[in-house]
Amino acid sequence: MTQEFRPYLPGVLAFIADEISDKLAVRLAELKGGREVYIPKNPGPETSLAKLVGLENARLLYEHLGSGKLLVPAGNIGGQTGRRQRVAMLLDQGLSHSEIAAEVDVHLRTVERVAASLRDPESKNQGDFFL
Repeated sequence: MTQEFRPYLPGVLAFIADEISDKLAVRLAELKGGREVYIPKNPGPETSLAKLVGLENARLLYEHLGSGKLLVPAGNIGGQTGRRQRVAMLLDQGLSHSEIAAEVDVHLRTVERVAASLRDPESKNQGDFFL
């Protein structure tokens, strides 16, 4: 008995894959990974979510998750050093944190951490705590 291939989907994406479909979870990760999407109470065809994933999927997301902001987990493509350097370069070019998260395929919070570390290169996350 062969098991169907299933991509690794973290957090809420795994829930979406289980409750709705793998295709929807993967599409959401590809298009909005690391950023927020808004799930409206009554998704109509004109809403940004419906335009992104289709009206039926937008309605299913609302039924399973309710309305409000949904932080979509980011994928882990490429190495940490390369992503950090790319984030730094794009910050230097003046792109917004959200634009950088989309471009580099990292979480918005990752961009914020990199930006903070570039502002204060002497600070370390928890480096001096145990000294």
